[in-house]
Amino acid sequence: MNVSVNLSKNARQIQEDQEPDKKLSWFSKLFEFSISELLGKCRKAQEPIEIDDLPPLEDDNYLAHIMKGYKWKRRVIGSILLRFWKSFVIAFAFRISAIFADYASILLLKYLIDSAEISATLSSFFIISILILFFIQLKSLLFGVHTYLVAEDTARISAVLNTIIVKKALFLTSSITPYTSLKIQKLVTTHSDAISNALLFVHHSWASMLELIIAIFWIWETLGTRTIIAVLIVAVVYLFLNVIDSWIYKKSLKQQVKLRDERVEFSKTVLSSMETIKLFAWESEFGEKLHKIRKEELGTFRKTSWINCCMHSLNITSPFVIMFVSFAVYGLSFKISDLRFEDAFVLIAIFNYMRRPLHTIMPSLDYLNRAFHSATRINQFITAQNSPNKPSDRLSKKAQSQVIEHEYDVKLEDANFSWNGSSDDLKNITLEVLKGEIHGIVGFPLCGKSSLLCAIVGELQLTKGKRWVSPRISFAPSIPFLFSQTVKANILFGNEFDKVKYDKVINVCDLRKDIFSFPRCDATMLGDRGYVLTETQKAQISLARCIYQDADIYALDKAFCLMDLVTERKVFEKVLGKDGFLRGKTVILATNNIRLTKGFTKNHVMKDGKLEISGTYDDIIERSTIMSELLSISETDDRIEERFIEIPKKKKGVMFDVDKMSLKKKKPVIIISEAIEVRKRNTYLYYFRNCSYLFFGLYMVFLVTRFVLQSLAFFWLSFWLDPQWKKEECENCPQYVFLQLMSFFAISAVISNTFAYVFSVMTTIDASKKLHDHIIRSILNAPMPFFTKSHNVEEFIQLFTGDLDIADTQFPMYIKSFLETSLNILMIFSIVAVNLPIYLVFVVAFFIFIFALLKLYIPTSHKIIHLENIQKSQFLCYVSQNFDTRLMARVFDKTKTTLSEISEISDVLTRCKMAKHSALRWLSLRIELMSNIIIFSCFIVAAICRNFHMIENAGFALCVASILSITELVSTFIRVICTLESYSPNIQKICHTKNYPKEHVIDSTPMRDSWPDSGNIDIENLNVFANKYKHILKGINLSIQSLEKVGIVGKPGAGKTQLALTLVAMTSADDESRIFIDGVNVYDIGVNTLRSRVTVIPQKARIFADTLRNNIDPCGQFADSDVWLAIESCQMKDFVKGLTHGLNQPISADLMSEEQKEQINVCRAILKGGQIFVIDQSTKFMNEPTKSLVEHAIRENLKQSTLIVIGEEFHDVENCDRIFVIENGQIVNVDTSINMIKKFGTLQNCLLECAL
Repeated sequence: MNVSVNLSKNARQIQEDQEPDKKLSWFSKLFEFSISELLGKCRKAQEPIEIDDLPPLEDDNYLAHIMKGYKWKRRVIGSILLRFWKSFVIAFAFRISAIFADYASILLLKYLIDSAEISATLSSFFIISILILFFIQLKSLLFGVHTYLVAEDTARISAVLNTIIVKKALFLTSSITPYTSLKIQKLVTTHSDAISNALLFVHHSWASMLELIIAIFWIWETLGTRTIIAVLIVAVVYLFLNVIDSWIYKKSLKQQVKLRDERVEFSKTVLSSMETIKLFAWESEFGEKLHKIRKEELGTFRKTSWINCCMHSLNITSPFVIMFVSFAVYGLSFKISDLRFEDAFVLIAIFNYMRRPLHTIMPSLDYLNRAFHSATRINQFITAQNSPNKPSDRLSKKAQSQVIEHEYDVKLEDANFSWNGSSDDLKNITLEVLKGEIHGIVGFPLCGKSSLLCAIVGELQLTKGKRWVSPRISFAPSIPFLFSQTVKANILFGNEFDKVKYDKVINVCDLRKDIFSFPRCDATMLGDRGYVLTETQKAQISLARCIYQDADIYALDKAFCLMDLVTERKVFEKVLGKDGFLRGKTVILATNNIRLTKGFTKNHVMKDGKLEISGTYDDIIERSTIMSELLSISETDDRIEERFIEIPKKKKGVMFDVDKMSLKKKKPVIIISEAIEVRKRNTYLYYFRNCSYLFFGLYMVFLVTRFVLQSLAFFWLSFWLDPQWKKEECENCPQYVFLQLMSFFAISAVISNTFAYVFSVMTTIDASKKLHDHIIRSILNAPMPFFTKSHNVEEFIQLFTGDLDIADTQFPMYIKSFLETSLNILMIFSIVAVNLPIYLVFVVAFFIFIFALLKLYIPTSHKIIHLENIQKSQFLCYVSQNFDTRLMARVFDKTKTTLSEISEISDVLTRCKMAKHSALRWLSLRIELMSNIIIFSCFIVAAICRNFHMIENAGFALCVASILSITELVSTFIRVICTLESYSPNIQKICHTKNYPKEHVIDSTPMRDSWPDSGNIDIENLNVFANKYKHILKGINLSIQSLEKVGIVGKPGAGKTQLALTLVAMTSADDESRIFIDGVNVYDIGVNTLRSRVTVIPQKARIFADTLRNNIDPCGQFADSDVWLAIESCQMKDFVKGLTHGLNQPISADLMSEEQKEQINVCRAILKGGQIFVIDQSTKFMNEPTKSLVEHAIRENLKQSTLIVIGEEFHDVENCDRIFVIENGQIVNVDTSINMIKKFGTLQNCLLECAL
């Protein structure tokens, strides 16, 4: 299967429209002059930068250009190599040129040292120094271009992989798949980045091999065959150990990734079910489970780190070991004093240069292992099952007329359909729908109604029979999808705006009053960060989107079921009534409410995936037992009056204007931007405070010891090769004295480095554990309004994935690299300063220059990273949103539009990445230039001192041989600092969790075990605010007596649920509010005590990915017999007995119907028990027989409890003693249930009278 991507060229055309004089010359590109303006702006201005401030993208970097006319195969790595091989070759050419320029400078170093030995003139020193400066600067420029080209390819590959993943996700089947939005995000972030980031290490791999070959050849030419054989043996041993280590590491890493995925999945379950966890006071239990999973993950992580640590420690010290082996073997074969002076010190430079290729072995293997693992994951995803619904494959009108009679819009002949292709979910379906007919599909839950609609729109695979459907289909799903856009954009869904049609659709769906109540009318933003809607409003907007489309067929999947009863009847009459909006159109409605299908052309009764009977309403009522049962269920609702009274439209009051003003002032809260904007200097201090001081101290002691031993070894070698020192200090010393001390230094350095790495692993593990504990503790202790007002699940998931992953691996790795590089630089400058004290002036000036450049660069880097993180966050939200709504995109034929939008967002993200790399290259070029000048100055100062006999030949040679590698080390140092700064926001976000608000956990006064004794509730002046200006509840005063059964009724959004949650301190009431339960103020009680004594059954039933028993009783507090009694009360006994493993059967939300979820939800509450019970519309999705039995069981079990029942109509609470009517957060009427129903009949009439 080819995965081709054809994207819009909007962004490409924008770039082509730029003026020619704005194109940058190659010289400007080479030295990054274009970034200088941005640096100056960021230094002067405190405000964040915008996309337009960044340098423009090159034409070749636009996604439309990259994807143009290319077919992407299943194997992503092969496709990448075929697509980018030209740029790989160019980067290869620059890197190999840089390597040869590097070794040319080493060759010139040999002549420089030889000039000192023969006492050449200063002019000779100057000429050779100038040549060395030329080659090392040439190397810096070539290597800089190579690095930029690799960064460019990395950004391109990342954009391409993300596009392939998103395109595949849009066409992924809508059936139950192992891929969720979280896994798609992980593919886009973790796996896509793993492959793109590995490109740099691919180049490191071949370059390291080439550099090692040149170094080994140099050693062989200098020290002879015996020495090179010994060096090759050491190299082979190292290579063998690295291969073995890589195999073990890969195996361990696979297990670690598996445990990490389990932790992330469970974390997402906890975060998405936070309301349920808090209501049942399960925070400590779920916190313990998270700690247990994390502990197991850290155990594997510790093992992986040990493996990596051992080999990395050996690789780091390998240049020193090879130097020792080389001189030891040469010393055993010949005399060390016979070695030419310049050759010995050039070898020191060679050994220093071997540090880089040997240092990159383990990181390269690590990144390549991760890349291959990620490539496997992406390949598996690309080959996953696609949806059979491809808009491009739908028949045109002309083609339709050739295969189907003109009067039909849908025709299925003896058709079987399957979700997964392995077994048929719908069998022997024969259905004919003429143009303009309205058909109803009815049946009990899980009979196949929704599957039949999905089969009609093309989401199910046809395995038998024939299927003909008109091409233009509009669809309203049972679960409304809302995009993170305005109300208007959600309704239009990419179609052109027709004001007359738009206003008509708004009126038909009864949305006008709701829209005027929104802060910005139909310009109000919806979605995760937007305005919160009721379920009724979501269903209305979803239906409006469907009927606004100009289609041949309108498929409505329980489109009215989430609306309240009054709105349902009103909207249904306007849409499908006698003069409804869709009359004359072809409509297929799947519903459980048989009353809605009375005037339909034909109805179809489904049972077990088959059409049992079809006919008119009256006909199937007589012939179908299922239809009769559904009719008897609906008779309960017939007690409500059929008339609808329109409430007079209120004038827009102050509330609307104030909200509109507040919305203009307030900006949306984004955790990423907040973390970067509130960045403080204590980010690193926060991380180190979470480390073990003992382990970190020991790590530093052994690390410093290693570098001290290395410097002593260099000094010892220079002393031994200095004839004058040997004559004065150790004239008769045998050669083994030299070898003994070299052996001591080498072995001690290796041991010190090994211990340093051991303690670094222990430090990292300790910090990882504490950081995770901080996140868990902060999130579980945060109040519920904190989750609902400003944050969404994806932002917290990012803490558990990207941010914690960086804190586990990348951040400590670069901290360690920073410390090692810093000590290495100090070691070299110390060696030079000991021989040339005057050179310290140049060193101080050099560090001042670096500090000034960093002061200019770091603010710019922060702002670019800040902008990149915002764009990445938006990109991930867009990907997640489009994955969840992929069915809508396919049905409405919006996949091309979606891919075009993703292409533009991806280009913006690529622009941020390239700007970040350009800024880093700007810094590197200037610092490397200054480093090269520092090297040149060292040569000149050493030559002058040598000319005036202020330094001996050995000291001169040691200085120039050591300082030659300073450019590479400083460049590495700068890159490490920049990388740490880019990771610093992630650590700051974790640090920011300690500032999360915390709930009142500890009881102010000791509570007796029997509280609450009777269940009396008194609420005084209760006020709950949505924001600074708007009330959710206002001035609530009520009293509920012991054992009283009370009903709270109101329209969706009136404040019923908020009132119930306030009883258990789940909302933010003001200081004047008072709630007393049996005389005790609930705000003086710890929330865990309060919620464990008061039981609230939430409206939304949450299911954990665990066993059935752990879903009902996560704490394991009750015996199996008690669990079975609760299951029987909830009418689930037959279902549980039918499971393979009974109570121990693993379940998940995807595998359960809404009815079964609600039964489990009620089962938890019955098992918990309590003196006070609140039922918040917890049986909404149950069919009527089950609902009646469950409610009867609740009443029987709670005879000795105070009961509060929340509903949307009087018949929901008809068995209660009293009814409280709530509207706009205020209680507007109170009476007994008998009087309330007798006087008003419906909630609508009651609210009308109260309004008048």
